Amino acid sequence: MISSIEDRRRIAGQRSIADKIIKRLHDLEKTVEHNQGRWAWELLQNAKDSVAEDENKTVSIQIELNEDSVTFRHDGSHFRTEDIVGIIDQISSKEVEESQETNKTGRFGTGFLTTHLLSKVISISGILDSEDGTLHKFEFTLDRRGKTTTQLMPRINKTWEEFNNSTTALGSAYDSTQFNTSFSYQLNTERQKQVALIGVEEFSRLVPFVLAFIPKINSVEIKNEVSKENVSFKKRQDLSSDLIVSILKVENNVEKDILLLCASGQNVAIATEIEEDKRGYCVKGVRGLPKLFCDFPLIGTESFHFPVVVNSFFFHPQTERDGIWLRGESDPEVEENRRLLKTAVSLYKDLVSRVSEEGFFDLYNMAETRLPSVNSGSFDESWYKKDIQNPLREFLFTANIVEIEKEDFEKKTIKELIFPKFSLTKTSKESLWEFIFDLAPHRVCKGIHLHSWCNVSWNGWHETDYKDFVNAIEKRENIQKLSEDLRREEVVSLNWLNSFGCFLLEEDEDYIALFEKSLFTPNKNGLFRKKIDLYVDSIQDEKLLHILKLLGEDWKDILLHEEISFLRDYIKAKNRKDIASKITEKIKALQKNSSSSSMSDASKKAIVLLSEWFENNSKEGEELFSEIYNRRAAIFMDTISDKDSLYKVMRSDVDLSKLAKAIETDSSIVEKIQEFEEMNSLLQEFKANSLSDLKSMLVIAQNVLTDDSSKIEITQEVLVSLGVTSIEELEKALEDKNIAARFMHSSTPEVEMFIAAQDKISRAKANVIRHLNTLAEYDCTEQEELATTVIGGIKKDGIPLYIVVRPSDNKEVIIYYSSEKDTLDDPSSELWIDDGFEQPKRLTLGKILKTTGITRIPIA
Repeated sequence: MISSIEDRRRIAGQRSIADKIIKRLHDLEKTVEHNQGRWAWELLQNAKDSVAEDENKTVSIQIELNEDSVTFRHDGSHFRTEDIVGIIDQISSKEVEESQETNKTGRFGTGFLTTHLLSKVISISGILDSEDGTLHKFEFTLDRRGKTTTQLMPRINKTWEEFNNSTTALGSAYDSTQFNTSFSYQLNTERQKQVALIGVEEFSRLVPFVLAFIPKINSVEIKNEVSKENVSFKKRQDLSSDLIVSILKVENNVEKDILLLCASGQNVAIATEIEEDKRGYCVKGVRGLPKLFCDFPLIGTESFHFPVVVNSFFFHPQTERDGIWLRGESDPEVEENRRLLKTAVSLYKDLVSRVSEEGFFDLYNMAETRLPSVNSGSFDESWYKKDIQNPLREFLFTANIVEIEKEDFEKKTIKELIFPKFSLTKTSKESLWEFIFDLAPHRVCKGIHLHSWCNVSWNGWHETDYKDFVNAIEKRENIQKLSEDLRREEVVSLNWLNSFGCFLLEEDEDYIALFEKSLFTPNKNGLFRKKIDLYVDSIQDEKLLHILKLLGEDWKDILLHEEISFLRDYIKAKNRKDIASKITEKIKALQKNSSSSSMSDASKKAIVLLSEWFENNSKEGEELFSEIYNRRAAIFMDTISDKDSLYKVMRSDVDLSKLAKAIETDSSIVEKIQEFEEMNSLLQEFKANSLSDLKSMLVIAQNVLTDDSSKIEITQEVLVSLGVTSIEELEKALEDKNIAARFMHSSTPEVEMFIAAQDKISRAKANVIRHLNTLAEYDCTEQEELATTVIGGIKKDGIPLYIVVRPSDNKEVIIYYSSEKDTLDDPSSELWIDDGFEQPKRLTLGKILKTTGITRIPIA
């Protein structure tokens, strides 16, 4: 070839190399704010790649920061010829090996140029393994100064010349364990020093994840001579957990373990930081960290809001390594990135499922599912929502990941819990949370976690605001039911209601309108009423209220409960003049429409009490009841229907004052008179001339009842009602005379009948326990059988409880066991029945009274 043509060709090649370098450096200068820490990762990547193809070798790293320089050293494999070409002429070894499969992330390609953000002048030293197998030591300066091709070309040539002149053959004294490879950058400006410092700090923060992801990196040491700090990182190999990776951090000779919760699958690994405490492990999360790693962090993915860090060597990063391509149909790189992210979602689900059942806490720190905040040109929002965000949220919604306030170690699902509306202020959320906790303690997250869960929430959670909470209280209907749900005394519940009302009005006085239309505020009867229907009680006289109630109108239904204070300034009052007017109206109507014989007992009692009130409050009575006060005697006399008897008493020698005093002293006198009247009625009903005649009638009736013809044969259904499972238990039951009188015991029931009865008792116990496990207030985890039908070890709202269980297949339960009676005598006990078809029921005293018709209970 003609020499002049060959020279031109060589110069054109050098110009092309210089052009590429200048253009890349020019672009980097404009992105310096986003690439300040990238230099350290590019150098670490090259160090890792040096041992990528050697299965038996790992690499250790050292970074040394001084006032005017930063040096990166490693003990990896020596340079190859193509590596030197890549560094000086900026032709990546990845380009050279493009057709070959490799474990290298990239070697001295365009990424290496980003290290020039530190300095345009780099001192490089190392060992070259030449193609003939000999080793040579070299040291040269890589000089990228120059704004034009003309300025840069001679510097490239000079670099080659310096490299060639520095190479010297190595003898047998070569030590491969030393930091034989070194890149040293001169820091001449404040900006260069800032870039160096930022890189070191970022490196220190993220290198534990890199060590967890990349086994080829053995250790990292950072010597900061500026701050006189020395820190090293090394992966521990002695942890037995398959979920936790421990990175030993030694800072100024002080050891600390950095713990990472990790999971890996095909070509993908995920991780998040945790820390150990007395309960187990708390998730610290990865907020503020890059979420995507391609062996090394893709700086710029801090806003890729994935719940954990995702690493894959097979990600296809964007040119600036600040994200991955997720937009573009039929693009192999995009399809590969999408597949890897979907694999990460599967790994994440498995990991959360495991840690939710084990000793891991603060899981809100790995529940971030917002859409990534990235460049729309590389991101397909529609695909991400469908294949990544929605599956994550559907899984998290029903996973046991939320710690609840009521229990230290129990977790529930987001779906089961109530949260203050996310649009509320921070303080409003906290206050409303406290009220929700009081009313439903098993349905709120831990208070200290409230804002953390709200920060990762999305539409679809069970949110509540003040209006919803008022509606929830309204459903209780009265203060008694509210007190039961609050598990507090009524007076405490009223104070609680006051607190909520005051809080609401302090939030916004316009909430007064909410009370206008909500059945929220208790009246004097404890029933919830609308504010518009209530009045403040300025009457302050229980006797007048009672009189009006006897006359048919209960003003306790319209008067604000005396313990409720938050609404007093917003509603009108009822005073004594108002109630006097209403009582007068009622009595006038009563006199007009009724005679003494047709007047109800309640009305008569009202007039009597009013007459007594007049005697004790004559001046006020005359003022308030001006229309009827002067006629009070006549009104009183109208209540007496049997005036003849009254006159007889008055004509007798009986001292009325003494009689009244006797009745007042011994109220049983009136009861005895009533009992005497009842006895006379009973004698007349049974046409008995005396108590002896009545007793004879009862004896005859008892003999008839105990006759065998009226007894019932003992069947399988009877055994179930008795709760009897053996002949011995049956004989014991028949020792009770009342039971023996009801049943015929002419033959012994067959074994099959006892077995069937036992099966039904077992079924009833199983069904009742199964049902109680669905009720939030019951805890059956420590249940134990104390007797055939008695179960202990159960808690209700945290209080120990005994349960008596009986089958009710025969629509009847016969209690005779002393163990059952003793149990049910305990206030902390309940009787439950099950017929095998309907849901088990609790048999309350009220239910027993209604179904048996019992109206009178003797008190021992």
